[in-house]
Amino acid sequence: MVEFALVGVPLVFILVSTAEMARGMWNYQTLAFSVRAGARYASTHGKGCSGSCTVTVSNVAHSIAAAAVGLAPGNFNVVLTSATASPVSCTPLSNCYSNNTTWPPSADSAPGLDIRISGTYQFVSALSMLWPGDGTVPFGTFTLGAWTRQPIQF
Repeated sequence: MVEFALVGVPLVFILVSTAEMARGMWNYQTLAFSVRAGARYASTHGKGCSGSCTVTVSNVAHSIAAAAVGLAPGNFNVVLTSATASPVSCTPLSNCYSNNTTWPPSADSAPGLDIRISGTYQFVSALSMLWPGDGTVPFGTFTLGAWTRQPIQF
């Protein structure tokens, strides 16, 4: 029992830490992929595309959410930025699901103009349950961030 106390407890902590690091990296990769997917969707539906080309904030938000498999929507914030218009903030992402404003605005949707989408995600580590304290310190909470810039293609 003494040997387990000396070796087992630190070993369990190392195993849980390794799993949490892997989960954090998976959340970061998913965040970056979903932001990139939203920008790709918006950049390929410009003025010159054929078919249904009207892009709204809702379309981009749904595209990001579809690519963000496993991320809690309440912890996911997104900012949509076009060339000249003011940024559109979706805090959290689900607040923009019903926003039918055209984005990027028609003045900013010409081919070659850049759009930017940035996202942040609050990652809460399971290691925080092992932290002794009164719960006032947000130990184990990390803000992951990702952004992408895409030129409008069509």
